[in-house]
Amino acid sequence: MKKKNTEAEINNFLKGQGIPISGISAIWQLPDVPEVFSPEAILKGAKSFICYGVPIPKGYCNMLYRSLDITSNQLCIAIEEKGHLASPVYGCYPWKTVEHEFWGLLPLVYWAEQAGLGKLTKCGLLANPNYGTRILLGGVLTTLDLEPSEKLRDELCPPDCLDCIEACPVDAIEKTGKVDHNLCIRYSGANPLMAHLLADQKMKENFTFETILNTVGVDDHGSYTCNKCLKVCPLNYR
Repeated sequence: MKKKNTEAEINNFLKGQGIPISGISAIWQLPDVPEVFSPEAILKGAKSFICYGVPIPKGYCNMLYRSLDITSNQLCIAIEEKGHLASPVYGCYPWKTVEHEFWGLLPLVYWAEQAGLGKLTKCGLLANPNYGTRILLGGVLTTLDLEPSEKLRDELCPPDCLDCIEACPVDAIEKTGKVDHNLCIRYSGANPLMAHLLADQKMKENFTFETILNTVGVDDHGSYTCNKCLKVCPLNYR
């Protein structure tokens, strides 16, 4: 099947699932990824990454992860029916922990920037021209050799704006644009059930921290205690 036809089919599929923004990046476009988080570690022979996103309301609700994950699964099945391999990259959980730091399976915001969905901002979130930083992301890694989308050229984050930096309650965002994601997640994802389980010595002896984390967190996507960087971002109120 020709590349253009395949890309059009993928785009039409995502549109039919209510996904308004999507793009494609080649795996060679993001070389500086730790080996354990590389595309090859997830899917041998991977050539392309299909990334897509959905906006959340200005009133803020992040309960769309599950529907994104379902779309990822369905797209993988559609690709496999064409004779290629595909692996879903879920929007949030499961997380990996490396030296007590939180990692997703793949860095979706970086792949999304390569795929032309938006540009990274000072707070580490992806900004889209139409939706600001109110975007949840999902993706599919595939052995399909697809044509990469064109990246956005214009910067979206106002260079003189420090609103997200000043609003962060744990100073996780530096003026240089570097973000301490571990500090951010530990604060914004504080969970009373997680704290209770980690205080139980038998629980810690029988289960790894990563197992407890993903078991507790997998269905609590709406319980984040902090989204101040979203609330103050001027891109979200245009």
